[in-house]
Amino acid sequence: MHSKIHECDTGVELLPREHVAWSLLLTPFAASLLIARRWNGDILAVLCAVAALFLLRAPLIALARQRWVWKEARPEAEQARRWLAWLGPVLILSGGWLASRWGLAVAAGLGGIALLLSVAAVAMTIANRQRTAWFQVVSCAGLTFSAVAAARAATGGFPNWAWILWGLCVIHGAAGILVVHARLDAIVASKRKPAPATPGLRPAWIAIVLAGAASVAIAAYQPWLALAPALAAAAQAAELAWMDVSTPLKTVGLRAMTLSIFHALALVLVLS
Repeated sequence: MHSKIHECDTGVELLPREHVAWSLLLTPFAASLLIARRWNGDILAVLCAVAALFLLRAPLIALARQRWVWKEARPEAEQARRWLAWLGPVLILSGGWLASRWGLAVAAGLGGIALLLSVAAVAMTIANRQRTAWFQVVSCAGLTFSAVAAARAATGGFPNWAWILWGLCVIHGAAGILVVHARLDAIVASKRKPAPATPGLRPAWIAIVLAGAASVAIAAYQPWLALAPALAAAAQAAELAWMDVSTPLKTVGLRAMTLSIFHALALVLVLS
């Protein structure tokens, strides 16, 4: 869920490499547009703002590390300054457009929350706590809020379906995060002799049960709406029940992304 700094043949790049984070950001956004079935300039502005705020984390992390962690000047810091020189104008232009269309209070409120989450991500990364489960759940809620922002751009308001879509995406994402933590605990435990009980399994199971219960509660007025999260919770339960710690994490991540996409598409079918 956090941004990594890596090097490649062309130099130092600052890009979020975690596919799950991109999925949490863009899948709800696309789902909102499919439900709204509209297109306008506000949508492009929101997409630019959302992407820029997401990409802002890695440069800020690099500069914070240069200030408080690294003892010598690093090329990542200079690269980060160049990234900010591009991202800054994108944020100003897209934010200005949205402020003129939505009003300063709404645009500043949504942008301020997103910026606050970015600053929190920087602080947690510097403290080496970016993989803390509760913070990843909070980050999940922030990333999936792109569904509400996209709905605001497409419809000019905050329709009820946007909040339902966001809530179910958060529940699904949070359960998935705890399942991943359970897998990581199981991998660590498998390397110990004798292998102890994995502490992450219990909260993961609880999360799945709560996901199913909450989805049913949210979907009470529309029974079909409970189908997608119920099937997703069943898939996550199966992931726990038949967990194979030898499965590569990349394969697990791609499987989780696929499940999230199908979950979102099912919600689109019901909410449209």
